[in-house]
Amino acid sequence: MAERLGLGTLMALRALAISWLLVAVSLVVWSLAPVAVGWKPQLILTGSMLPKIKPGDVVLTEPGRMPRVGQVALLRDPYAPTKRVLHRVVKLQDDGTFISQGDNNPSPDSTVHSSDDVQGLGRLVVPGAGRVALVMSGRGSPADRLW
Repeated sequence: MAERLGLGTLMALRALAISWLLVAVSLVVWSLAPVAVGWKPQLILTGSMLPKIKPGDVVLTEPGRMPRVGQVALLRDPYAPTKRVLHRVVKLQDDGTFISQGDNNPSPDSTVHSSDDVQGLGRLVVPGAGRVALVMSGRGSPADRLW
């Protein structure tokens, strides 16, 4: 077969194969690196953080205790203890508690949070990475099926 293709063609095919292998390896590294450093993926279900974070996006969070004003924090939902909410910290209070608010919400959350409520701090948004899961869960609209 090598005699029929020629040396130039074989070298081009080899370069193409190496390129694809490098792409595959880099995708695996980029997929696993956040998990290796303790970051956890969180599927966004609502539009409370629009326009920057949309339903169907995945936010990688890292463990953290006390967020600063302006940071996005993953917090225990006070109304549903088994659920979490991803909101921005808008005010730190003198007693060490803080108030959060969704970027798309007209007013701050009514609940005052403590560091015990913090499940993680937002580090990276992966746009649209969870769209399929969102639609499969029945929470996405038919328009979410379109990319």
